[in-house]
Amino acid sequence: MENEESVSRSTKNTRAPLNKKKKKWLVPVVGLLICLALVFTGGLVYFQSHFFITAKANGVDISLLNAKDAKKKLEELNKAEAVVIKVNDKEEKIELPEKYEISEEYLKQNIGDRSIKLPINEDYKAELKNKLNELTFEEGTPSQDARIEKVDGKYQILAEQTGTNVDKEALMNQVLKDVDENKGNYVYDVKEFYQKPALTKDDKGLQEKLAKLSKKENKAITLDINGEKLTLTKEELQSFMDVNGDVDSNKVYAWVEQTNQQYGSIFKPIIFKNVHGVTTKYKNNGSYGWDINMPQTRDLLVQALNSDKDTETITVPIDGDVTQSSTVDKDYVEIDLNDQKMYFFKDGAKVVETDVITGRYNKGTATVPGFHTILYKDTDTKLEGEMLDGSSYSVPVKYWMPLKSFGGVVTQIGIHDADYKAEYFGNKEAYKTNFGSNGCINTPGAAVAQIFNGAYAGMPVIIYGHIYDDAPGEFDKPVDYGEPA
Repeated sequence: MENEESVSRSTKNTRAPLNKKKKKWLVPVVGLLICLALVFTGGLVYFQSHFFITAKANGVDISLLNAKDAKKKLEELNKAEAVVIKVNDKEEKIELPEKYEISEEYLKQNIGDRSIKLPINEDYKAELKNKLNELTFEEGTPSQDARIEKVDGKYQILAEQTGTNVDKEALMNQVLKDVDENKGNYVYDVKEFYQKPALTKDDKGLQEKLAKLSKKENKAITLDINGEKLTLTKEELQSFMDVNGDVDSNKVYAWVEQTNQQYGSIFKPIIFKNVHGVTTKYKNNGSYGWDINMPQTRDLLVQALNSDKDTETITVPIDGDVTQSSTVDKDYVEIDLNDQKMYFFKDGAKVVETDVITGRYNKGTATVPGFHTILYKDTDTKLEGEMLDGSSYSVPVKYWMPLKSFGGVVTQIGIHDADYKAEYFGNKEAYKTNFGSNGCINTPGAAVAQIFNGAYAGMPVIIYGHIYDDAPGEFDKPVDYGEPA
């Protein structure tokens, strides 16, 4: 029994100190928790009327401030500021309108936010724009875009030039942007807002156009014009193009026309030595010889200019007879009005010499001097027409060779037989009588038959003499007496 009581007392003595230790530890913990609860509760109450420690409005620190104090601090955002525009030595000042609508009510509504964006004054931008729009600037020098021009015979890009006209829109946009971002320094020199050229020398499109022009202007294009070589110059190639490097077919055609006038034999004068040994130069009637086929040549040139080839030779297409020389000394008909004679030459040899009767002297139907060609040949036909006086005629002929004269086709004048005038052939004055023709060369049938058989369309017919110089009336066709050659 003693042992049991002893153990029991011993156990009670051991537990008593442990309970005392527990109580000592719990007191401060409970106290701390109570403090924290009080602090938390106080914080909740406090931050219901004050902003958090990291709170900002439009970047302005408003931490731990109530709505009233925060409003007061934020009023700095609407402080009076001015936009300063420098124009040469002068300054234009524009007072900024209030940018933000700042109210305690709005701040209270957002008291728990850490980042607040203040509402913008609805009239703010409109007011500022109106004030900026009222600015006026003197007219300056307009800017010039970079461009391609020919300098010293070569295409080059001329650099852009900035003028002194103010780009008001760019200036306004910059001011609005800076004010919107609260830059704080609103001073602007208009020199920084001069209108800029739309194209600069580094523009890719300009560079490509220059490369295109350079390639074309440096091409080596040679024309073979009936055996003669003509190499186009750089200046000629440049004249075909615009500043974009595009070929103008109309300009090419105009150049081909000029070249045709220079090279085409139909535009060159006719050199002729008559039976009397006199050499004379006559105008070509536009059908004897050859000329350039201009539409085809233009197309070939345009194609060559637009091709990738740097060198090209073009064989120029020719119209007409390239064997016809400007010096007529092979096949031709020669008519001497003064002697009333006609000669027919074949391969340079005289084949026919015959008397003729030409246009009637006093009827206004003189035979026209100059260079002609046989238009065509016809047999057993009837010549019909109307005279200048209104009378008509109808004459049957065996052989008929109408002439093409300078200035166009002359259907009323030609070479034909007139045997009914046989007794008057050889009379040099017959043309002054009623036996004179209506302008044609009346010929004995046998002689004209021989000429008809050897002649061909396009054969030259040269008529010369001055017997009609004093005749009444005027020639009804172009006259060419020729010039000494």
